Amino acid sequence: MNTTPQASKDDVLHMFSAESNPNADTLARYLRRYPQYREALIDLSIELFTALKFDEVPAEKVPSDKSKQAWSKFQSLLSPTDPASTTPLPMDNPLSNLSDERFRELASELNVNRLFLSRLRDCSIQVATIPQRFLSIVAQELTVSVEGLTSALEAPPVVASGLRHKASGKPGAGDKITFEEALTGSALSEAQQAALREMKDE
Repeated sequence: MNTTPQASKDDVLHMFSAESNPNADTLARYLRRYPQYREALIDLSIELFTALKFDEVPAEKVPSDKSKQAWSKFQSLLSPTDPASTTPLPMDNPLSNLSDERFRELASELNVNRLFLSRLRDCSIQVATIPQRFLSIVAQELTVSVEGLTSALEAPPVVASGLRHKASGKPGAGDKITFEEALTGSALSEAQQAALREMKDE
């Protein structure tokens, strides 16, 4: 990595985006070398690590209005005693509906950075490895049930994780990372990692 102490923010961001493997380790190196550009580097890393691959997102990931209407019509044709008539559609991911400002606020309230929260939002973390205490706090902040949040996060990942994917890799259920991997691979501070580890289930 060829850098100079006088490198401008644009130069630094360009160098980071041009890295052959802009993963969590690369981000940490840049953050140490250019702490003055921390926010901009984290923003760029979120785009690089978790940018949506629209051509790879399974159609069933996000129910369209038409599919919701079709499901409602199907349910209306069923007998009230048919179990399928009362089966609800999967809950929309409440993290995906947040504004940028609210997303930043939530990251601060949870004492995590936006990269970690992006991985949670994008269903890149194995739900079974996430501490129930942490899920409860997130659900409370979002004013949703823990069950609903858990169900939403169990969906297949819609993005490529910075830990496991190359740019050409296709995301899938098997590509999810563990909570511990998310802790160590999201440029969280030691204090943030320690606080989150204390929430782990016994």
